[in-house]
Amino acid sequence: MSRRAPSHRRRRPKGRGGKGGYEPRVQIRDREARAQTLALQGASQAAIAGEVGLSQPAVSKLLHRLEDRTLRECQGQVTREKARQALRLEHLVREAMQGWERSKTEATRRRQRKAERAGRGGRGAGETVAEIVVEGRDGDPRFLEVARRTLGDLRAVWGLDAPAQLQVHARAVPYDQWTDDALAEGVARQTRLLQAVALSSEHPAGSAPAPGADPVPAIPHATTRGSRSRGRSPGGASRG
Repeated sequence: MSRRAPSHRRRRPKGRGGKGGYEPRVQIRDREARAQTLALQGASQAAIAGEVGLSQPAVSKLLHRLEDRTLRECQGQVTREKARQALRLEHLVREAMQGWERSKTEATRRRQRKAERAGRGGRGAGETVAEIVVEGRDGDPRFLEVARRTLGDLRAVWGLDAPAQLQVHARAVPYDQWTDDALAEGVARQTRLLQAVALSSEHPAGSAPAPGADPVPAIPHATTRGSRSRGRSPGGASRG
């Protein structure tokens, strides 16, 4: 039984992609750049496929791959910028705290004063006396205020603070406080008003309305929900 001689052909590297499963990286990047340029110009995926020599599904995958890559790059840039800002803010906090510590140290102050000594003839001879005064200090609170504000900026960079609650109040509906009876009466009055308008359009000008008709019915005033429990109608009369 004869054995097949091993093949000495060079194997293609895996994971390179492109047409036929393998293409130089330069050609792949060039095709991606052309497809992205055409997409930004508003070309359809079918038109891009005809330009770059791919099928429409392949162009769709290519564009999605470009979007994912751009999103990862943007996220990385945002994270790096946050890190840079955080380093600067931490430096400001250290400077502020070092200034606070220096403001608490004892202060040495030198001053001069004139002193008179009794001499011959009762006259005093004046001389200058130099004094060194050491004073204790409580510290400058402005350094702490700078450090506190900078720490707040640092928390904002990393999103450590809880989001602010936003309360949205809907506009009040004028009929919310009406009882069911008030709503029914209001609908009935509006219906009679529409009927009166329709009748007035049918009669000539100057004709009198029908006896007992309500030409302009009034809309009842809004009442609170409590009126329902007390058994009162919108007009204030008891319901029996």
